[in-house]
Amino acid sequence: MNKFNKSLFLITLCIALSITACSNNNGENSMDDKDVMATVNGKAISKNEYNQAVAYYKDYIEHQYGEGTWETEAAEGLTFKDHYENYVMDTMTYRLLLLDAAEKEGIEPTEEEKQNELDNFKIYFQNDEDYKKYLQQSNMTEENLVGELSKDIMINQYILSKIESLNPSDDELKTIFDDLRMNMQVRASHILVDTEEEALNVIERINNGEDFAELAKELSIDTVSGANGGDLDYFTYEKMVKPFSDAAFAMKVGEISQPVKSEFGYHIIKLTDSIVDENKTFETEKSQLVDYYKTYKYEDLLEKLKSDAEIVIK
Repeated sequence: MNKFNKSLFLITLCIALSITACSNNNGENSMDDKDVMATVNGKAISKNEYNQAVAYYKDYIEHQYGEGTWETEAAEGLTFKDHYENYVMDTMTYRLLLLDAAEKEGIEPTEEEKQNELDNFKIYFQNDEDYKKYLQQSNMTEENLVGELSKDIMINQYILSKIESLNPSDDELKTIFDDLRMNMQVRASHILVDTEEEALNVIERINNGEDFAELAKELSIDTVSGANGGDLDYFTYEKMVKPFSDAAFAMKVGEISQPVKSEFGYHIIKLTDSIVDENKTFETEKSQLVDYYKTYKYEDLLEKLKSDAEIVIK
């Protein structure tokens, strides 16, 4: 699945979650103000819809990592709760921004498109009885559901009209190829700690002759790589978070970095190998580069819609 199609898939998934969370009402604007979490260009995000979506992620996180994990730190300064509350609000906000933009452009699904979308939705149920049970549990009628699925169609048609027809120049694609170091892989080890002070102490111990791999086993909060002496094996630029990749791909083999801050904490990186694949060129990667280009343009579109919108958090 390419990155652009993956973005569309994630939007569809998030929309499906919001459908599940919706109660049976006749429209956003029929809610009392006390039931509104936020408005996006006058369209409402209900507190009920928001809270149910957050609750979904809470159940998932605590199922994965144990009861009580929700309130623990997921990244520096943010708990899982903080992260997913922000994520749910962003997801719902972007959906309404895209829907509003589609409406302003007069996009309307046909009856055939609505029926096809409904048929595709029903595939997720084993039989008609399960489908009807879903509607009952969600307090929805099929008419309500078709209304929500129609919004999905409008959003996806709007995105495709703005993004799919883009035709990037070779210079634009070459810039992406170079930025992502698409013909390179590196191998690195790291030690991940919570604070810069801890990271500096680790570097001091390394400079005093202690073994990097043994320190990774002793100190790294990334216990998976830590058990292997910090080894992360070979990776491409886009596989890691940007601060980590920027540092690793700028290093020489054998070099150990100063503390590198990311959303996970502070990394001390040791570069152990670097490979350039001469067979991988701008031309051989052109199809993937176009996908990257469209992904970036899609992200730019979302930010433009957001910057031009009237968003009110209650």
